[in-house]
Amino acid sequence: MLGKTLSGRYYIVKHLGRGGFGQTYLAEDRQLPGNPLCVVKQLKPQATDPLTLQVSQRLFDREAQVLYKLGKHDQIPQLLAHFEQEQEFYLVQEFIEGHELKQELPVGKHLSENQVMTLCGDILKILEFVHQQEVIHRDIKPSNLIRRKQDGKIVLIDFGAVKQVSAQKTNSERNTTLTVAIGSPGYMANEQLGGKPRFCSDIYAVGMIGIQAITGIPPSQLPEDPTTSEMIWRDKVQVSQPFADVLDKMVRYDHRQRYQTATEALQALQWVNSQMSTGAYHVPPTQTLTPPAATTQPIVTSTLLPQTDPSQPQTIQDAVAELSTSSVDTPISNAGVATPRNKPHWLIGIGVGLATAFALTAGIYYFPKQNNSSPLLQISNSPSPSLQKLNNSWDRVENIALANTFIGNSKNVYSVAISPDGQTLASGGDDNTIKLWNLGTRQQLQTLKGHSDWVYSIAFSPDGQKIASSSGDGTIKVWNLHSGQLLQTLKSGPEDRVFSIAISPDGQTLASGSKDKTIKLWNLGTGQLKNTLKGHSGFILSVAIAQNGQTLVSGSDDKTIKVWNLSTGTLISTVSEPSDNGVPAVAISPDGRILATSNISDKIYLWNLQELLKGCKGAQPCSPTRTIFAHKDYVNSVAFSPDGQTLASGSRDNTIKLWNPQTGELKSPISNHSGAVNSVTFSPDGKTLVSNGEEGKIEVWQSSP
Repeated sequence: MLGKTLSGRYYIVKHLGRGGFGQTYLAEDRQLPGNPLCVVKQLKPQATDPLTLQVSQRLFDREAQVLYKLGKHDQIPQLLAHFEQEQEFYLVQEFIEGHELKQELPVGKHLSENQVMTLCGDILKILEFVHQQEVIHRDIKPSNLIRRKQDGKIVLIDFGAVKQVSAQKTNSERNTTLTVAIGSPGYMANEQLGGKPRFCSDIYAVGMIGIQAITGIPPSQLPEDPTTSEMIWRDKVQVSQPFADVLDKMVRYDHRQRYQTATEALQALQWVNSQMSTGAYHVPPTQTLTPPAATTQPIVTSTLLPQTDPSQPQTIQDAVAELSTSSVDTPISNAGVATPRNKPHWLIGIGVGLATAFALTAGIYYFPKQNNSSPLLQISNSPSPSLQKLNNSWDRVENIALANTFIGNSKNVYSVAISPDGQTLASGGDDNTIKLWNLGTRQQLQTLKGHSDWVYSIAFSPDGQKIASSSGDGTIKVWNLHSGQLLQTLKSGPEDRVFSIAISPDGQTLASGSKDKTIKLWNLGTGQLKNTLKGHSGFILSVAIAQNGQTLVSGSDDKTIKVWNLSTGTLISTVSEPSDNGVPAVAISPDGRILATSNISDKIYLWNLQELLKGCKGAQPCSPTRTIFAHKDYVNSVAFSPDGQTLASGSRDNTIKLWNPQTGELKSPISNHSGAVNSVTFSPDGKTLVSNGEEGKIEVWQSSP
């Protein structure tokens, strides 16, 4: 086959492997510019009589249609072509550059509990999408999971559905049958071994990968209980009982005792994470951990992301098509009436370059002015009494209603902000303007023009007299809020992009994060550059300033979060993003205790900011206190309510979710009617939440007691 050209375009350059279904080759597509690489799978029927070929052709076409649908998921290779040539069948799929997960799981290596929980969650999210297409993979194992070099995400390859085609054979009665026991020893459930795979058979395989990752022992080397046939592994490693119970339930010998869907398993993982983080749950030795039915909330489903080129994240004009699913949570209708949604609703959206996806997060972090004489590490013990009960109604989905919808910028709104008096709403987007609205009357007040590129971030000064905006044109502009007069133009650098800005509580300092990998501190009054903070090796995607006026936090696409002393510019600590992703959004709780960060996947991490301010010194580096499996797509924005009791997150999956930042538990999900959510912000009184959508729409949500 080497050197052969198939279908007049696919030139075979390398033999990759052999399986029960046939051969796999690396090929060049000679009909596309640059001759990109692809994978060609050759499928050979076991017989060549007309009946077998006819049946094989029909099944081959059916399975190709399934693979085409599956390939719409960013973490499943795309099917590029399928054809028959010389009575052999060929599939051409996207080539995934990366390494097999088995390289990360050598014998004897133990991953941490948090790493294993994240790994299992990532695989289950892909499986949720696969199972929605009525497909059982049947061969999930480390060698069929690729860690993609481009973005570090897990990609699921080699679908068992295709093997059904290659496994066709004709018996003596000329009836077509299927061979059985497709799968790999150690990862194959008992019912699958008997030729009757179920959706929970895939969950069994994920559980075995989790046990392998946490014990460092391959499944084939783990003993079984001779009486129950259950795996014996807990004595091989120290692991918390709640997480061990989840893994055990995933790999039960009797399929009826397992989680029946990927969603159930994901719910269990999130619940364990939240309960173990708070220490609120203690499992008796004989009890099997199962999330309470009355309190379990639906969590993330499949992540559907466009592939982007991280080497050119500034190419924001290069839009690509993508598919995204709406939330499976209970959405909020325009009338505030909760209506269930059981089936995925497919939408065609627009994906943009990586920098755009990052820049969509440009959130607004406004904190009321206060006395800044307190020491750097001084943190209040509780929220202000006047704020303690502001947002209780966000806890109940039935109390949340869509109050208003504004038609803002021409297409996409990337940032929204509310003035300190709660009267003015500002929006910035891809028409290069900032629009100001009366939040109560919905009247558009004025449009601020002057930027020559998209407006990524907006911030009000604490006294409500000024508004600042940052843009892809490399400038920050400061305007008089009432007259609309341009007061200052701060130039970050030639061909730079300023993705995020924040203003200090005393109104003296504006911090900006940009493409040039630096954070710049400006005198808001004079426009003078006060300091340049260096240390990140990638674009600065998000910045936030704590209410004490002394702490600055930054997130970057270099996959780190940095904590700085705002006054001196000193770097206090650096922590890595746990999922090895860029950090598009950061937010600090009003009391300064909690740092919330998002990633370009689907998670939110909560950190103890006090520990970060100590420099993460000691034997162990700082780690998140909680991991929230938050959304199905990029988490573009996070924001705390003024009382600190609610954390809002907005995602490209068209949802807003409200969380308890102390426990990480989901309070209320909101289905954003206008599309992907790039920015969320609370009003100063905590009773209003504003989000952006697509087609220039801005949605105003209100809660009632």
